[in-house]
Amino acid sequence: MRVRLRTNAHPMRNFNPERKTTAGKLNTASLPPASQTSLRRQCSHGAILACHMYIELIKTVHTATVTFQRAITELLEDMGLEDENTIAVTLVPRKGGEARNHTPSHAANNDYIAKYQLATSRMRALDNDPNNPLGFKQQANIHCAYCNGAYKVGGKELQVHFSWLFFPFHRWYLYFYERILGSLINDPTFAFPYWNWDHPKGICLPAMFDHERTFLYDEKRNQSPRIGTIIDLGHFGDEVQTTQLQMITNNLTLMYHQMVTNAPCPLPFFGVPYPLGTDPSPGMGTIENIPHTPVHIWTGDSPRQPHGDNMGIFYSADLDPIFYCHHANVDRMWNEWKAIGGKRRDLSHEDWLNSGFFFL
Repeated sequence: MRVRLRTNAHPMRNFNPERKTTAGKLNTASLPPASQTSLRRQCSHGAILACHMYIELIKTVHTATVTFQRAITELLEDMGLEDENTIAVTLVPRKGGEARNHTPSHAANNDYIAKYQLATSRMRALDNDPNNPLGFKQQANIHCAYCNGAYKVGGKELQVHFSWLFFPFHRWYLYFYERILGSLINDPTFAFPYWNWDHPKGICLPAMFDHERTFLYDEKRNQSPRIGTIIDLGHFGDEVQTTQLQMITNNLTLMYHQMVTNAPCPLPFFGVPYPLGTDPSPGMGTIENIPHTPVHIWTGDSPRQPHGDNMGIFYSADLDPIFYCHHANVDRMWNEWKAIGGKRRDLSHEDWLNSGFFFL
């Protein structure tokens, strides 16, 4: 299936970051040279699989009511555990055509987290069939393929980073991932959270991802930034020794520069043009550079993994579930940036509007 970038077709263009989920009225590094060939083959295999499953997923509109009690029960069953002390909370089905509403990760309640854990556990279970395109690892392989040279156009490597393709590719990628999660728990209202590292309340690693032996935890994650550690949005490997208040000030200052001062018009924000037939990686936009990249590096396990796996390197970044929460906030920056006004608007270049991706 191919998707184009026409702005009126963006699947998350009505994304409202300030509204909470209505479900239930709970409501950089490149590959090591020796690994490129084998990983390229692996990623290509993962990405080139039957797309009819995605198409059927998109066409399906679920109306089933899901309860928190059922979500908890099924999650515990999947984990081989039992618990009778669950509270039933009815979830409200989405009406046809209604946009999903996302919530910041720090504000997510236990009911929502249980659903998210359940959906992720079922996606991980699909990995038992290595050829299932809806599985957790195969979804990660899609991103890997577009990042590590699995595709070539006109004899040139296709790269979705370091250019104006960064934002639109990842928006579509998140869209399909979210639809899969919702379908696995029969809840079309499901919307995963965004890690709002741009706000003082969200500048620590979200607690829901930091509980070991849960489906949102990743063993290949830096152990230093655990709960309570303030993220450094300018982190490129060296730890900054300063007070918490100064780190918060540094982060907010960086965000102002990247969203306002350094991006008064489209190209500085989106990145350098990457028309068909040109060389890949012509140059990043402001947000892709900072804070997108530092968050990856800060979260990746560089102290224990030679290449910063998982989040700190392209080929494994998506194997950490926090990737999607991080990129949901990166995508939110797109809307926030346009809302500032002035000349901040979507690109109108035909090469950008007519670009397309295959999610197979």
